[in-house]
Amino acid sequence: MTRLFLVRHGQTDWNREGRLQGSTDIPLNSTGRAQAHAAASSLWPELADDAVVVSSHLDRAAETARIIVGDRPVALHRDARLAERRYGPWEGLLGHERAERYPDEDAAWRAGFEPDFDGYESHAEVAARMVAAVDDWTASVAGDLVLVAHGSSGRMLLLALLGLPFEGRTLGSLHNAAWSRLVPAAAGGWSLEAHNVGAPAPGRSL
Repeated sequence: MTRLFLVRHGQTDWNREGRLQGSTDIPLNSTGRAQAHAAASSLWPELADDAVVVSSHLDRAAETARIIVGDRPVALHRDARLAERRYGPWEGLLGHERAERYPDEDAAWRAGFEPDFDGYESHAEVAARMVAAVDDWTASVAGDLVLVAHGSSGRMLLLALLGLPFEGRTLGSLHNAAWSRLVPAAAGGWSLEAHNVGAPAPGRSL
C-alpha cells in the first residue's frame, strides 16, 4: 500500500520577511536547513525502508529533500510539477505592498478566493499538475512516497485529494518543514491521517 507523505520546504529569508516566493528560486536559510534536519528526524521513523522521495525542482525544496534523505540509500527524484504556484507580479512583494498595489485582488486572496491578473496560476491549474504528479508516482511506487513541495501547491494538492473546496480556508497550510500523511481510503481516494506534523506550538512561529 502506497502511503503519501507531503513535506513543505524549510524556511527561506523571503518566508521570514513575509514575501511571496512562488516560482522565484529562493534558497533555504540556516533556520530552514535546521528545520529540514528536524523534519528528517520526525519523518524517517514513520517510513518504510523502500521509501521514494520526490521534490520540486526549486532549490528550497530540492535542498530540503537532500537534507531529509541524507546518506540513506533512498531514491531521490525531482519533478517540476511539484513547484510552487506562480504569482506573477506579486512575487517578491510584502503583504502591505500587495494590499497597496492590488487592493481588490489581495482582499479576495486573503479570503481564500482567486485574484485576477496575468501571471497568476489558478487553484485548479496548480491542483491539476500536482494530482497528475501524484497519480504518476503512485502508479510506479509500491511503498511510501514522500513529496517535498511548497505551501500553496501542497495545500492545493491536499484539498484536491481530499475532495475539499479550493475556496475558503477548509484546511490550514503546511508550516515550513512540517509534513502530512495520507493513506488510500477504503471507498477510494485518500484519507488524511496526520497534518502539520512538526509544526510549531501555538504562539510560536517558524
